[in-house]
Amino acid sequence: MDTNSEHSAENTRFSGWGVTAAAVIIVLCHMMVRGSFATLIQGMVASTGWSTGVVSLGSSIFMVFYGLFAFLTGTYIGKLGCKKTYLLHGCIMAIGLFLCSFATEPWQYWLFYGVIGGIGSGAFWAPVTSMVRQWFIDKLGIAMGLTTAAAGVAMCLGPIVSMNLIAGQSWQMMMRVFAIILIVGIGIASQFTIMRPEDAGQKPLGYDAFMERQAQQSSDTGKKTSEFYVPFKWAIKHKAFWVCSLLWFCSNFAEFIVFSHAINYTTKDLGYDKIQATYIYCLIGLVFIFSAIGIGGFTDKLTKRLGDPLKARKRVLTVSYIGCAAMALWLNYGVRLTADGGKAVWAFVVYALIFGFFYGMYIPSVAGVVGVVFGRKEMPQCWGLISLVGMAGGAGLGPYIAGALRDATGSYFVAIWLAVIFYLLACFFVNIVKQPSREEVWGK
Repeated sequence: MDTNSEHSAENTRFSGWGVTAAAVIIVLCHMMVRGSFATLIQGMVASTGWSTGVVSLGSSIFMVFYGLFAFLTGTYIGKLGCKKTYLLHGCIMAIGLFLCSFATEPWQYWLFYGVIGGIGSGAFWAPVTSMVRQWFIDKLGIAMGLTTAAAGVAMCLGPIVSMNLIAGQSWQMMMRVFAIILIVGIGIASQFTIMRPEDAGQKPLGYDAFMERQAQQSSDTGKKTSEFYVPFKWAIKHKAFWVCSLLWFCSNFAEFIVFSHAINYTTKDLGYDKIQATYIYCLIGLVFIFSAIGIGGFTDKLTKRLGDPLKARKRVLTVSYIGCAAMALWLNYGVRLTADGGKAVWAFVVYALIFGFFYGMYIPSVAGVVGVVFGRKEMPQCWGLISLVGMAGGAGLGPYIAGALRDATGSYFVAIWLAVIFYLLACFFVNIVKQPSREEVWGK
């Protein structure tokens, strides 16, 4: 690079926050669809006469294909470019929802919503959070917090919008409206995305200070060091990779049991009014927004205090998963035993507020753990395959198993207990994950 180009790169305005803003819009549009499923279950069961298990299977198929393409997207996004990739997947997902609005048989719903919608959604979490990770060394927690906070906004708005569309029109109209939101929102936001700062002649935020620390370490040890990363082909053979995969599997399995079925649980099992239950449920997303942003900043500060970004995120995740497990128990006992036929809702309000706080802690933190353990350079591939295990496996099985158990037993009691167990398993796995050493990866 010549002197003029170096000078130009140094004076280029940092684009990372603009990329983060685009990521926020993409996540918001995508998660509006995901967040609406809790209200969709009851509307589809009532309209079509299908069982809870049949409708829940649509969400499970959706998450299987989401997880599969979260990985596959990482293999071609570098060649196709993130702008075209996000736009393409937005169109695919919108087409799936639009076709689903004409479904009259379960297999059509599973194909259009589950398969086609799931394929489209595959580009809108792992690749997007990986993109944000590329731009930040400093302030990574707050950048991830902002990106994932969009999911909280979506989980707050999605159920309200879908509930009103289903009540005033139909679940078919809800599908069509969300298809339009996807095309417009993702189509615009995708044009402001850049996968890596190097693609724009820039550096990640905090890169120079990071490399100074690396240079100091080289001086102290007499060994030359560079930015650490783990090659994808090496990572998939290492214990740390599969521990992270199991962590994300357990986390999503537990989450999608309680999260996808919370409104159906409180209305069908406990007698809550659907409108009241939906608005309380939306408090989860509202609290999530502030939790994700606040915890992101807190994690950055804790990292500086501990001098270890992995240890900081482990502490945050430990508290989060124990809190989520406790709230699942509260859902099974505190909420159930005080419902009084749906007349008393205070316990569900407590659940929504506290669960929303802990939920907002772990969603950005897991992506941060993967980014720290495996480094920036090949994180998209690593995070994509981990998402395949976690989302296609955990999030894919969770909704269907919860619905099937509800059909078989007449309540969600057993399913919610499963969520407790798997949240605690996630806590166990996060505490045994270790970053491979430079010597393990690259040799002496």
